[in-house]
Amino acid sequence: MSRQVAVIPLVRCEVCQGQGVIKGIFHVMDCAGCNGAGLIDRATNQALSLEQMVQQLRVRLNRANRQVEQQREQLERAGLVPVTGPAADYQGNNKKGAGGAHFTGD
Repeated sequence: MSRQVAVIPLVRCEVCQGQGVIKGIFHVMDCAGCNGAGLIDRATNQALSLEQMVQQLRVRLNRANRQVEQQREQLERAGLVPVTGPAADYQGNNKKGAGGAHFTGD
């Protein structure tokens, strides 16, 4: 079952400056201008319902994840993906073992 969700242009809420909350003297409360989302409809300058906001953010997250995956694939094809994190310790020879052999400390 496929259902298309129309993308609504969103802008930052000016009441809370996109934070979603308003800080009082003794408390912090959700912004009434954007229902705590930090974003409003560009055309109407009104807050979206929570259901609409979830749909809009899901569409944007899915789009961003697809773009990240496409960029990762392009970098891999070009051979430019650097190995980072724990896997970097196992790449190449660190010459820390006996006679300059690879030693990881495992």
